[in-house]
Amino acid sequence: MRLPTPSARVLGAVALTTLMCALAGGGARAAVRRAEAAPGAARAAISASAPGDTVVLARGAHAGPLDVRIPLTLRGEPGAVVDGGGRGTVIVVAATDVRLEDFEIRGSGRRVITIDAGVHLLRCSGTRLRRMVVRDVLYGIYGERVKDALITGCRVTGRVAPLDESGEGNGIHLWYSSGIRIEGCAVERFLDAIYLSFTSDVVVEDNRLQFCGRYGLHTMYCQENRLHGNLFARNVAGCAIMFSNHLQVSDNDFLHNRGPRTYGLLLRDCSNGTFERNRLVDNTIAVFMDNSNRNRFRGNLLADNGWGLLLYSSCAENKFWQNNFIHDDYPVALDMRTTDNAFDDGRAGNYWSDNAPYDLDADGVSDVPYAPVTAFAFLSKQFPDLAVLSKSPAVAALGVAERVFPALRPSEALDRFPSVRAVVATGQAADHRRAAPERPRPAWAAAALFAGILGAGLAGAWRAAPWR
Repeated sequence: MRLPTPSARVLGAVALTTLMCALAGGGARAAVRRAEAAPGAARAAISASAPGDTVVLARGAHAGPLDVRIPLTLRGEPGAVVDGGGRGTVIVVAATDVRLEDFEIRGSGRRVITIDAGVHLLRCSGTRLRRMVVRDVLYGIYGERVKDALITGCRVTGRVAPLDESGEGNGIHLWYSSGIRIEGCAVERFLDAIYLSFTSDVVVEDNRLQFCGRYGLHTMYCQENRLHGNLFARNVAGCAIMFSNHLQVSDNDFLHNRGPRTYGLLLRDCSNGTFERNRLVDNTIAVFMDNSNRNRFRGNLLADNGWGLLLYSSCAENKFWQNNFIHDDYPVALDMRTTDNAFDDGRAGNYWSDNAPYDLDADGVSDVPYAPVTAFAFLSKQFPDLAVLSKSPAVAALGVAERVFPALRPSEALDRFPSVRAVVATGQAADHRRAAPERPRPAWAAAALFAGILGAGLAGAWRAAPWR
């Protein structure tokens, strides 16, 4: 059976309709409106815009608040500022596909209960914030129920003094959101630089998060987030991850987080995470873990910290291998004698700078297993005030006794394959290798000098003794 062919009239109608739609689409071009720095000009330009339009803010101060509820681009000329005048939120975004680019936001209110922020993203998706400066605000960028957003190249500065845990407001605060990317931003002087709560599939990459009252990054109840290439420096804790699972944490720097209870990386109730090629240097505690299980640590540098790794007995089945523990006062501290946390993967262990390895077959692996938990580290974990004795002769003698009598070891934790030289994992930065100095040589000349002085002093005391 032959199918009927369309008539010429039908073909003509279809062609005409297609042409009219094309012409209509081509004629609907997005408008560009320029708002002068005059009272009400920015609000009027936004109100007059249609979806897809662009509003350009001229150089100078524009009074906030601004309310964006249609898809548009809000872009600033050099020197453009939106000033909230110290009241409420400066800009509210409650629409899809909104773009904020190249201008400064300042002067939010100070009330936590009303979430006074530089930018408040409310139930929106596809938002793009590029090259923004946000300063003198309670919250920098606050997002709730946000999807598929990008925050890139922004500088966000708050009002909290460094290490002041009584401060209020976070730099980038996301709640119940997913598919967010935060990259290339500098966030300082908030309680937490970045706070993530009930978020998933969030990427935090190449940011500088430092000088905050509490944490550089704080997560609560998050899943499958990725932290890569960030700097966490000079906070109470560089990164505090709580009740969050399946995280990927790689190539970050946790530096100079020092204080009475200060951490580079804090894990509380976190499981099944991967931690690779991170540098944790000059922290009071490099890695703190409580009730965190089945995490994998590989290729990390832990150097010049008070405690390299502090594990509670609530942690199980974590694995550490091919890491460098260099010049930490206590490489590992545990509060349990038996543990199923592993310090090798069955073939490769870690490098321990205070180990004195034997490698008779020259395969790069010590012929003798290494116990990273010393008796004094075990005791000081229970009684922190004992730390003042850490460099005393008595503690040094206790360390020698542990080497001679393995029964004195307080924990069964053991690295069965300790490396005799610093490990550089695949893809690890070259300066990790440079950060592993050669083992210092014994100062025999100085030892001989002090021994001579001691001998001379004892001889003089003997000659001057009254019983002679």
